[in-house]
Amino acid sequence: MKQDNIQQISHFIVLGRDEKDQSYLILEYNATQKSEPEVYWCHANQPITVGDVVRGKLLAAKHLKVTKDDLLTSQHQGDSLPTLLVEE
Repeated sequence: MKQDNIQQISHFIVLGRDEKDQSYLILEYNATQKSEPEVYWCHANQPITVGDVVRGKLLAAKHLKVTKDDLLTSQHQGDSLPTLLVEE
């Protein structure tokens, strides 16, 4: 995940949802974007629906130093995802 994409208001397409941990798979959508679109797993500050296009900003995860090789507890797994703050 690129740090420069974090905390910018953007449009996101909701591609999927994990019912187990209530996380979402989202695609950052920007018509003027010159690079490849970014796809993220994240949590959201409110329920969103697969297929929706939402506007908001992606906040960095609480535990950025966790690596893929670390054995994660369920609490750290949840904290390792960014949060999408959806605009109302």
